[in-house]
Formats: sequence, C-alpha cells, structure tokens
Amino acid sequence: MTVQCSIEDGIATLLLQRGQEMNSLDAPTSQAVQDAVKAFTVDPAVRVLVLAGEGRSFSAGGDFNWVLQWPQLDAEARQAGAQAMMGAVQAIYDFPKPSIARVHGAAVGGGIGLMLACDFAVASKTARFGLTSARNGLLAAIAIPVLIEAVGPRRARQLLMHGGLFEAGEAERIGLVDRVVEPEALDEAVATLARELKLGAPSVQTLVKKLVPQIDALPHDSVTAAMLASHVAEQCVTDDALEGMRAFLDKRKPRWAV
Repeated sequence: MTVQCSIEDGIATLLLQRGQEMNSLDAPTSQAVQDAVKAFTVDPAVRVLVLAGEGRSFSAGGDFNWVLQWPQLDAEARQAGAQAMMGAVQAIYDFPKPSIARVHGAAVGGGIGLMLACDFAVASKTARFGLTSARNGLLAAIAIPVLIEAVGPRRARQLLMHGGLFEAGEAERIGLVDRVVEPEALDEAVATLARELKLGAPSVQTLVKKLVPQIDALPHDSVTAAMLASHVAEQCVTDDALEGMRAFLDKRKPRWAV
C-alpha cells in the first residue's frame, strides 16, 4: 500500500507511505493519490484534507528508480508516467475543500508540487526545501504551475534554475510555506488549522477555490465585477448563507461548525 487514508472528525488524512523511498512518486503512488482525493471529494463527511508523508520526509518528488526505466519505454508509456505524476498534483489542487500540507524532513522537486497544490503548508522548523531537479538533469515540471502561483514567475525561474536546498525560514520568507513551527508542535499546528477551517461554510470555501483562479486570469473591469456580483447575489440566498446569518444574530455557531 503506497498511501494510507483515514477520516476523523471531518478531517481526512492522506499519508504517503513510501518512507524508505522518501515518499517519492511512481505510477502506483500517483494513481493512489488521485483515487484517494476523488473518494474524499465525494464524501460529505470530509471537510478538510491533510497531506502528509511517513518516515523522515514529506516527499522527494519523482522516484528516480522508476524514471531510470523510462529509456526502455516507448514515448506513449513515458508520457503516461509523466501524466500520472502531474495528475496527482492536479487532483490535490482541484480538491474542492480546504487542504493542508504537513511538511517535515525534505520537500524537494515534485514534492514541492504536492505541497503547493494544497491551500496551506505548515512546516517543521527542521524541514528543508529545494527545486533540485536541474542538478539532476531533470525538469520539476509537476511543480511549475503551483510554484509560479505561490512565488511569482521571477522567483520560480530562480528556484528552478539554481536547484539548491534551503531552510524552512527561507521557504516561509519567499512564500512557499505559510507557517513554520518547532518539530514537536507540527501536529498540533496542523490540527488547529484544520479545526479553524471547519468553521467556514463549505459552500463558500468551495466557491472560493473555484473563483480565485478564474478571477486571477481576468481583467479587473466591469465585466468581472458584474460576474462577481452575480455570485454574491446567488450565495446570499443559499442554505449556508441563511444559516450563517441566523446563527450570528442568534449568537450561536452555524450547523457546520458544531
């Protein structure tokens, strides 16, 4: 088994279980990640997803032992392998509920892609990071879209070309991770954030994840403003909105936060 899935109190955990291989991605692991995310997506009991890795590291990206077999494969098979890794990152990015990466040890190459596909990244102070693929003659392509979104194109170019490792403090400074904590505080920091995210209305969180990429690609003009106004008008009459406003006026928690 390459991943382990569990759900407790609305929080789903997707644990990469290739600790001996630094939780690197091969075809079965990539597919297992996609399958797990798909199951969590349709499960109404799941409010938040936590992505973590067992053993010494979060994830080292692509599995070199697997990729070294690619020269013996035809072009179609190589494309399928690359698509499998891209698909794992995309599945997490497209997950319609809040997600958190719990980062310890090393997060390098495609592991950065998995991390940044999540909405939040909380890292141990002892974690190390790097887009190291250039130093191995490879392209960390599965990380590029989410890397650009996180740090911007100029910084993304620098990280991808340099390929060096850096500490958690630097990762926080440049926007790769959102919070750095002492190793012994990592689990509680992730759990606290997950509990806080459960206070948000599910329909609003899903709408935010859908709208932000769309709006980012549009001009700031009257057409975009009108489109957003229509979403506001529609959301205001949803069950979540009515429950949230009544709960506020009644000085109680809304049903999704109980």
